[in-house]
Amino acid sequence: MASRRKLKKQISYIAGDLFLASLVEGVNREAIVEAIHNVLALIPRISHTQPGNVKGYYKKLHEDLNKEIQVVSDELNKTA
Repeated sequence: MASRRKLKKQISYIAGDLFLASLVEGVNREAIVEAIHNVLALIPRISHTQPGNVKGYYKKLHEDLNKEIQVVSDELNKTA
C-alpha cells in the first residue's frame, strides 16, 4: 500500500488534471467542478482510516475516486 502522503499527492494531481479538463470548450463546467470537489473531499478520508477494515476502507476510497474520474470522462466524451 502506498503511503498516505503519496496517496494525497496523487489525488491532488488528479484534481489538477480534472481542473484542466474543465477548461475545454463546450463542457458542463458545473459537473466537472462538482467532481473536483468530490475528489478533493477524499483527502481528509485518507487521514481517518477505519480501524479493523483498512484494506476495505482504501478499496472503497479508490472506487469513489474512480467514480468521480468516470463522471468527468463521460462529460468530456459528450462534447467530443
